Amino acid sequence: MALRPFHRETRSDRRGSGVDAPHDSDAVVPDAPSLHALPTVAPTRIVGGSQAYRRANGQIDALHGVHVYDPVFLRRDADALRAFAAPDQAGPLVVEIGFQLGRFARGYCTLHPEARYLGFEIRRKFVEVADAYLERAGCSNRRLALCDAREALPELVVAGSVQAIYTLFPDPWWKSKHRKRRLIDRDFAALAATVLAPGGVLLVKTDVLGYAAWAAGELAAVRGLEVHWLRDATAGLPPSRRERGCLERGLPTWALRARRLDGVPVEILSEINPFDAADDAALAAAAPPPGDSRWR
Repeated sequence: MALRPFHRETRSDRRGSGVDAPHDSDAVVPDAPSLHALPTVAPTRIVGGSQAYRRANGQIDALHGVHVYDPVFLRRDADALRAFAAPDQAGPLVVEIGFQLGRFARGYCTLHPEARYLGFEIRRKFVEVADAYLERAGCSNRRLALCDAREALPELVVAGSVQAIYTLFPDPWWKSKHRKRRLIDRDFAALAATVLAPGGVLLVKTDVLGYAAWAAGELAAVRGLEVHWLRDATAGLPPSRRERGCLERGLPTWALRARRLDGVPVEILSEINPFDAADDAALAAAAPPPGDSRWR
């Protein structure tokens, strides 16, 4: 199948009149079936709530920006993101979850103009500020979505089509009762393994050693992923805002890479995360067990 260049549309292209307010025919029907039969992650009541909760109780926001999208409420935005992420488009598809102000996105899109960058955020302010920041840099190869990636990825992305997923310094949710809100868990790892192409990678960076160890345990619990601790915590990538701050202050950071194995079916194993039941003090002091190949 011949590849076609992705359409460098503007928001006025999608709206016709250039007005952000959607038409009634553009609204997403609640509980609409997913486009692709991929495993989904149970909704989590984080900031903004799950997509079903937002559709039932939220409202359509008039987003401001050139390449910002709300696939939860706007069917046209969801369709545009599906077209951008389609396998027949030219260039590798990369995903960042939680791009905040877009510092990593700007560096990555500038260095890799051939790539298609798809970013997810759950805070409207970050989406709009990052879009303006990227527009000033001329990074037209990006699309920014205001939604929870854990729920949106199965609806927007074809299985086996993503080259890389970046989760840079996600919230560690320190309290034990809040750990269920962490982005990195085995359900998310299984979802990532499903959308990644063979050889594709999920990269996790953090400045909390305990979170890195806990995340490694969750990633290792999914068959189909090969997990490694990286000696170079920068992974040779442009730094995010938080990573730059850590580097300037001489603070350590850690990086994990989970590579999608070719021909291995995705399966969540019954293993128990060795760090799951640890208290916060023990978690913070935890280190990968020596000699365990899954952690290297």
